[in-house]
Amino acid sequence: MKHKIILSLLIAAALNSLPFPGKADNPDYPNNRYPLVRKPYIELPLGSIKPKGWLLEMLERQKKGASSQMDILYPEVMGARNGWLGGDGDQWERGPYWIDGLLSLAYILDDRELKQKVQPWIEWALKSQREDGFFGPAKDYAPEPGLQRDNSADWWPRMVLLKIMQQYYSATGDKRVTDFMTRYFRYQL
Repeated sequence: MKHKIILSLLIAAALNSLPFPGKADNPDYPNNRYPLVRKPYIELPLGSIKPKGWLLEMLERQKKGASSQMDILYPEVMGARNGWLGGDGDQWERGPYWIDGLLSLAYILDDRELKQKVQPWIEWALKSQREDGFFGPAKDYAPEPGLQRDNSADWWPRMVLLKIMQQYYSATGDKRVTDFMTRYFRYQL
């Protein structure tokens, strides 16, 4: 009798540890659905954790430093001529990488000025999407010292921009992003 009880408890414990179809514990924090393994941690939306103390001080220093001023410090590449703003300048990954970090900083600090600096890059990328889903700079230009202007077909900068869009969606819930990404991934197929 004692063995049957122990065996029953072991079987129940083993069955309870298996993944099973069902609804999420909390709809505000979606997790993987069956049959995928549940994630041990849930990624929170960008900006939902507010820094304090030392971390806040470091992020504010970052804002006052080069992180928020690349368009001023390096205008040849990050300025208004950048291909990711619709200009005839640099159209490779440097601008998107800057915005990748700046967007996170803007929403973590909930900083209006930084958000305004990021927004033109988001808007231009969204508006640049063609009917077939392709987006971004689409025209090559003659070489110019220090700029990469003849690589509009390169996919890599678009991957960086997709990461930016994912972060932007996480911070804002802007539904245009899901449509934008869906159309682009259909284009890739």
